[in-house]
Amino acid sequence: MKKVILATYLVAASSHFAVAQTNRDGWLNNETLETRYGTFQFKNGYPAGNSSARLLDMQKLNRAIEVYTTQMMRVSEIGLREGLREFGARAPQHVVVWENLMDAKTVLLTANTETVYALSHLDVKTDGPTVVEAPPHMLGFLQDGFQRYLADVGSLGADKGAGGKFLVLPPGYTGPEPEGYFVSRSPTYSVTLGLRGFQVDDKTDQAVALMKQIKIYPLAKAAAPPAMQFMNGSNQTINTVFPDTLRYFELLAMLVNEEPAELFDPLERWQMQAIGIEKGKPFTPDDKTKALLSEAARIGGAIARANTYDDPATVYYYPSRKWQQMQGGLTYTFARDGAPQIDIRNNVYYMAAGNSPAMMAKNVGQGSQYLWTYRDAKGEFLDGGKAYRLHVLANIPAKAFWSVVVYDALSRSELQNGQPLPSVSSYVNPKMNPDGSVDIAFGPNEPQGGANWIKTVPGKGWFPIFRFYSPTDAFFDKTWALNDIEAVQ
Repeated sequence: MKKVILATYLVAASSHFAVAQTNRDGWLNNETLETRYGTFQFKNGYPAGNSSARLLDMQKLNRAIEVYTTQMMRVSEIGLREGLREFGARAPQHVVVWENLMDAKTVLLTANTETVYALSHLDVKTDGPTVVEAPPHMLGFLQDGFQRYLADVGSLGADKGAGGKFLVLPPGYTGPEPEGYFVSRSPTYSVTLGLRGFQVDDKTDQAVALMKQIKIYPLAKAAAPPAMQFMNGSNQTINTVFPDTLRYFELLAMLVNEEPAELFDPLERWQMQAIGIEKGKPFTPDDKTKALLSEAARIGGAIARANTYDDPATVYYYPSRKWQQMQGGLTYTFARDGAPQIDIRNNVYYMAAGNSPAMMAKNVGQGSQYLWTYRDAKGEFLDGGKAYRLHVLANIPAKAFWSVVVYDALSRSELQNGQPLPSVSSYVNPKMNPDGSVDIAFGPNEPQGGANWIKTVPGKGWFPIFRFYSPTDAFFDKTWALNDIEAVQ
């Protein structure tokens, strides 16, 4: 009798446990799954109707979105290269120089309108060890095909602003390192050279002349280097910005096939394989996959825009104002404890380009520092149909020059507003107030009185970047502060 009672108790307890387990887990007897993506049906635990197809499509879409966001910095770099190639700069010896400054016809992430730019791409897979002879008085970098720092050129580089011979070695190079060069080992075959030269007496001619001293050649051809070709990019239609379309994944597939496979970690390779991108194989998605990847690119771009423009975790440079800068507490690679901080990285690299330890470092009187904002003093997004005013206090902490350039919130490139250069800087002899301060007006209509005015475009969001070249102590210790942009009624 006791055994029967005990057995009955155990069965009851087991049934109670099963019920409790079911209630706790929720899914054991749940035949309908309601989600933000719709309703999915199951029968006897198995997916019913079109639930499997829809769920697997959703999984593939989510993976594609994740690929978009994690590979953005790298696709941005190959997008820059392909944009220059489309313009005609197809060899390392083809150097694009913006001889009359960078105007809004060039779509390039947050370029400035004050320095003379020069851009080229090296191909160390074809050419092997490659020499870059950099002229003096430059400020720039060499970075790899993943948009990662290789070397600074200029006052913050090994040449200390005197120029010199930089040697880039390809992946896996095992030969000797010759003397007389500033040597960098690139993990990628594609390498970007980006230099900036400075105006003298408000003119670009001296900087351009220096730029045209650039030489790029394979080390093996040092005795008879190939001829250089310099192409003027000013007032030319050039688009280097990565897209939010299927083309994004086509560029990524190109990058995967060009570069060593081990540069992508195993999880990254698997994620890309899941959407049809694999080294050594053609990227030929069918029509259904093309539509899914196009959607993923649009969603990924929208997520990136929200992450950049409206991140609730944004830390402002001045606690009581709306100006932003690089987030502190990270390495220049945007890593913490060895882990990539992808959202923080994308917060910058959706709207900007270039990578160097100098951008995270305090270099008083050297290099450059940047502040940017997407909002006015009241916290509202900047609107191209409204009028605004920025009152900049006297004694701007920049020994070389300062500037404020306006960018399109969509392209993240200079705002195409009909003005030759959408900016105001110390180079243009702006109208100053008696106390040394300067007022800058933004809006679709020019204010009366000859104000320093940057035209904005109704229907377009915009944002400014305030640049401090050769920043002084007052920038870093914040004894000088940049006021917020205020709406004008």
